[in-house]
Amino acid sequence: MHEGRVSAELGLAGWPAVAEESIIARDVLLAGHVGSRLHVCHLSTAGSVEIIRWAKARGIDVTAEATPHHLLLTDEKARTYSPLYKVNPPLRTAADVEAVRQALADGTIDVVGTDHAPHPRESKDCEWQAGAFGMTGLETALPIIIATMVEPGRMTWRDVARVLSETPARIGRLSDQGRPLAVGESANLTVVDPDVRRVVDPDSQWTRSTNTPYAGMELPGQVRATFLHGRPTVLAGRPIEQTEQKEHA
Repeated sequence: MHEGRVSAELGLAGWPAVAEESIIARDVLLAGHVGSRLHVCHLSTAGSVEIIRWAKARGIDVTAEATPHHLLLTDEKARTYSPLYKVNPPLRTAADVEAVRQALADGTIDVVGTDHAPHPRESKDCEWQAGAFGMTGLETALPIIIATMVEPGRMTWRDVARVLSETPARIGRLSDQGRPLAVGESANLTVVDPDVRRVVDPDSQWTRSTNTPYAGMELPGQVRATFLHGRPTVLAGRPIEQTEQKEHA
């Protein structure tokens, strides 16, 4: 739970934004001091955005990642007391969400990571304090980016490829991934239908876990097919097993 007005009203112990920001500031300064690379995962506050922006302006080799849920959801969701909204770092305020969106649009935040954290039902079907941290994110990551960044005009589809594929591959030093389409390149492709709109149903997702915070929410876009090194891994929106991949190869 984010420490703030909502946590005070709910009587839930909160984690303050400064807990995240102070660690990022420390690590940024140390990276600058020794000349190392630094990658910050799950950035979630406006203050963290400003620290990363400050570091990049000074030439410190830092990259940052944000999650889909920190682009969309706020601490107001905790008013349900449902652990479906319990995540680390916690959901923040609307002002923090806006700052993260802006930072992703202007390149201060480099990539989006799903932070996919599946849990069995009993880990979330309980009181807040006993609930596990995390939420599923693989199947809803792209629709949330479309809804929060593409449809409002903050990002183009070219930007989507950058934050979900090209830059993550560069940061992870995966030289055979995140490359543009070209003759002779390995066919690592994702085919998206941006016009589809679907209501999120926890029981119809391909993941075996149902701990999605987006249940009942209508989101745009659907991945229709994916290919890894030329082999299909999703066809007609359905993941295919390894034996099926060989048949389609």
